[in-house]
Amino acid sequence: MNDLARRSVCIITTVQHNVGDDFVRDGIIHLLGQVLGPTELQLIHKHLPITARPGFNWVHSSGLANRLDKVSANFTLRTTRRLDAVLPLRRTSDRVRTADILVQSGGPVYWANEEGDCADTEWWHPLIERRWIPYAKGRPFLNLAGGTCQAYHSDASEFTRHPKVLEHIRRFYDLTALTTVRDELSVEVLRQAGRDAHLLPCTSLFAVDQQAITPSPGEYIVLNYMPTGGHFVLGEPTDAAAWETRFVALARRLAKGQRVIMVCHNQKEKEAARCLLPELESFYSEDYREYLRLYSKAHWGILNRVHGCFALASLGKPSAVIGSDSRARMAKQLGLPVVFVNDATDDWLESTAEHLATLVDTFPDYMAALKADAAKKYGALLYPALGLSRVKAAS
Repeated sequence: MNDLARRSVCIITTVQHNVGDDFVRDGIIHLLGQVLGPTELQLIHKHLPITARPGFNWVHSSGLANRLDKVSANFTLRTTRRLDAVLPLRRTSDRVRTADILVQSGGPVYWANEEGDCADTEWWHPLIERRWIPYAKGRPFLNLAGGTCQAYHSDASEFTRHPKVLEHIRRFYDLTALTTVRDELSVEVLRQAGRDAHLLPCTSLFAVDQQAITPSPGEYIVLNYMPTGGHFVLGEPTDAAAWETRFVALARRLAKGQRVIMVCHNQKEKEAARCLLPELESFYSEDYREYLRLYSKAHWGILNRVHGCFALASLGKPSAVIGSDSRARMAKQLGLPVVFVNDATDDWLESTAEHLATLVDTFPDYMAALKADAAKKYGALLYPALGLSRVKAAS
C-alpha cells in the first residue's frame, strides 16, 4: 500500500440503526484520520451484508427492511442473503473488494449464549469468507473495539464448551492485522482461544472529536432507562419490576431539586419514559449527533446504555452504568461505577448519585488524560498494523 496515497476504508457497522454503533464508528474514523489523513469511507450495514453492493443501499435506507422484519423475523436477511449468494461479485464496485482497508467496527464479536453464537454471525460468511479472504492480497483487516455479549458475571469459562466458537474466534483474530477489545472479558475469551488481545477503552470515546463537539457547563442530569436494565437477559434473571420501581423513585427524587432529562436511544425507551415518567423531559432523535450535543450540556448521568456513558465521559461528564449483560462492564475501563441491574438497590443508586455529583469538577482533567493516553496507544498500534511509518504518514 502506497504510504502517500489516499486510502479507501470500508467499515462493517450498522447505519441509522443503533446510536452506540454510530459513536463507535465515528471514533474509529477519527482515530484512522489521525493516522491516515483524508480517506474515502464506505459503510456496510452488517445486518444486511448485501449492502456491500452499492446498488442495494436502498434496502436499508428506505426503511423497507424494518417494515418486512415486523412481518417475519430475519425475513429480509434471509432473502437478501440468498440473492447476494447468486449474484456475481463485481471487482470494481463491491465495497469489500475495492477497499484498501477493511474495518470491523465495535459491537459484540465474541458470544456463545442462549441467543446463539458468534460463529454464525450474519455478516461473516458473505463479507469475510466470500469477499475478503479470496481477494485480500495483503490489504489490512482491522477488528477494533470489539466486545462480548455474555451473562453479566461471566468469566468466559463457558467458551470451553464451544469448540466451534473458539475456532471461529481464532480464525477471526488470525485474519486481522490488529484486534483491539473494549472489555476484560474479551481478553479472557481470547485467552481461551489461545490468543492475546490489546485492551483499550472503546473508540466511542472519540466520537465527539470526530464531530467537533465540545463540553458546555452542566445544565441538567441525564438518565436512561431500559425495561430489563439492558438489551439481553443471559443466564442471570433480572427483576424487571424491581428495577422499574427503583429507577422511577430515583428519577423523581433527583427531579425535586434539579432539571432531569430522560435520554432515549430508541423508540422503545421513549415509550417507556413517557409511560413511567410523563412529568419529566425526554429526548429522542433520529440523528445520533444530537445525542452528543445533548450529553455535552449535562452535569452527570446514570444510564443503562453503556455508550451513553462513553459519550458523557468523552466530554468530561461522569456517569454510572447499570446493566444486564457483559457489555456494561466495558465502562470499567473508564474507572466509572458499573453494577448488575439486580444489585442497583435504592442505597446504591442514592450513594452513586451523590458520588457522581462530587466528581463534576475533577472528572474533566482525569478524562482528558485518559483520552490522550488511549489515543496514543491506538495510534501506536494502528501505524504498524497499516504498514505505515509515522514520518511517511505525517507527510
